[in-house]
Amino acid sequence: MPNDNFNRYCEELLAKYARRNQQAVARHLESLCEILRQEGNHVVQTMFGGSVRRNTYVNGLSDVDVLLIVNQSSLANQPPARVIEYVRDTIQRRLNQNPVTAGNLAVTVGYSGGVEIQILPAIRTSSGGIRIAEPGSTQWSNVSHPEGFAKKLSEVNHARNGRVVPVIKLAKAMADCFITRQDWKISGYHLESLAIDAFRNYQSAQDPKSMLTRLLTHSITAVMQPITNTTGQSRYVDEYLGPADAKARRRASTHFGQMRGMVNSCTTRAEFNALFCEGN
Repeated sequence: MPNDNFNRYCEELLAKYARRNQQAVARHLESLCEILRQEGNHVVQTMFGGSVRRNTYVNGLSDVDVLLIVNQSSLANQPPARVIEYVRDTIQRRLNQNPVTAGNLAVTVGYSGGVEIQILPAIRTSSGGIRIAEPGSTQWSNVSHPEGFAKKLSEVNHARNGRVVPVIKLAKAMADCFITRQDWKISGYHLESLAIDAFRNYQSAQDPKSMLTRLLTHSITAVMQPITNTTGQSRYVDEYLGPADAKARRRASTHFGQMRGMVNSCTTRAEFNALFCEGN
């Protein structure tokens, strides 16, 4: 397939992502935030904390999240599990027709069309950072500064004429389509971190195919080593893959290589659609 065709199809797909349920997602988020704001002194602030804030959200992939920052009320002195339970019960009372589930870290609210929104309870620290539930623990996490990561991604995107964020969206959609086992999937935050590194000093062509190939090529090697988590929330962005050269990392590297091969060997519109699990 000529590169011009591949790039045109990418632009059409990105436009489709932008249109698909965009207004519905915004409406759901605002409704949830309003429900939580109405809970008196328990809530001091709600803010987009995940891919919505970083503008890398792809509809249908469950990486939307809202940080619910509680103030110094009785709720702020409770363990994460109690706060998560409170948030779940509060939302369920108001949205009794929606599935609302509490996990170890967050509350997930389901909507028609496959949209899921995650509410992550957090507490603000005196230094301006936040703490969320610590994975595998009953305590709050280390102090996190997600604003720093969002700023870094924004700077890299701006330096590459706004082309990095669209490529992240394509990579997220392709990885979610290709890697079908849930326990093998690459996290959205991890892909964003790989993209920051891949494009920090990138000086080559900025068309979608060239940049998608660059991200996948870089990731084949980069995924073999843990990436330091600059937000401070945990030591590494990709702790879920284990230590350097672990089996899960080798598997992820193989997946990135296979995806790169599929991009380079794509010859028809049907094959392009199959890369992203789109209808023919």
